[in-house]
Amino acid sequence: MVAGVVNRNHGGVGYMDVSNDIRVVDADGVMLKLCLNVEIYFRNAWRTDVREAVLAVFNEYREYFGQEFKWTTNPNTGRWKSLKKTPYPYPDEWLLDVPQDEQWEFVFHGGDKKTDASDVDVGAYGEWIHEGNEAPASDDNSLSFIKMNFPMDFFVDRDEKLPSIFGRWCSMLMADQAYAGFGLALSHGYETRVDPLVYQLAQRFPGLNVGSETTHSLRLLTRTKTPNWLTAICEPYVSQLGGGTVLQAALPDGWVSPYDGGVIIQAGPKPLLGDREQGLDVAPYRQAARVLRSIRSTDHSGIAMGRVDGQTVFHTQEYREWLSRFDGEPEVSHD
Repeated sequence: MVAGVVNRNHGGVGYMDVSNDIRVVDADGVMLKLCLNVEIYFRNAWRTDVREAVLAVFNEYREYFGQEFKWTTNPNTGRWKSLKKTPYPYPDEWLLDVPQDEQWEFVFHGGDKKTDASDVDVGAYGEWIHEGNEAPASDDNSLSFIKMNFPMDFFVDRDEKLPSIFGRWCSMLMADQAYAGFGLALSHGYETRVDPLVYQLAQRFPGLNVGSETTHSLRLLTRTKTPNWLTAICEPYVSQLGGGTVLQAALPDGWVSPYDGGVIIQAGPKPLLGDREQGLDVAPYRQAARVLRSIRSTDHSGIAMGRVDGQTVFHTQEYREWLSRFDGEPEVSHD
């Protein structure tokens, strides 16, 4: 396996200041690569209006990348289907027909192999109906989610930037909580091989959004994840923090904006990766984290990703430490 950080100048990248191209490739294909990603958690995925919103978000993403989709999964069996060979049903053709008491999921990605990590990748999971699970930020049952990757240079020449798209999608889904910024596209078949590398990269680059959506859908019912460049929190969380006016006063001008259901915090003008090996911190993320600290999860059970030197990584304590990495004063200079 070839793993490393290849220094590459991404000149002219608009609002993004990126000098690192992270990717891992071996004989089995692309295991991991740096990308931008959007991760939205929402409730009531059994309702027709919510499923229609999911389809609307998916179809916007499909407008951007549909021609690059090469793989999807059978919604009933989970088996991979090649979109390069024969047409295959899109969620528009079946999602609204799934019974309310059944869960649903789909994934589409643009990797050459079905197992390849791809920066064109969308995956979603919807929970079935549960009594009492309509309230945002409640501890009833679990969350549903949709996650989408974007190539690093996607927004360079586009008039509409990621914050605008993120805000629209959060409004459409009435997001419970959501995050966007630098993330990692991961292999769909070699997770145990990739997970230790994710752990190592997360220790080096504090600006990476790292986690497990399926785990978070169960563990972030009444608490949030650590902030990313863009962080959406629903109104009950805003109220816990003292209200929108208090947030506006606690953060720099222009950082707080509304969406239908809550507010979005944008930690500075551009996403940051940071690099502990080069002494680069992510100061705006720390500033956002201080304000959001009281609603952040402190009892997460971990995401248990693979092994390093025979030890499970991101177990309970390690992941809690990762979630709290912005607490206290930075040990390195600001990015």
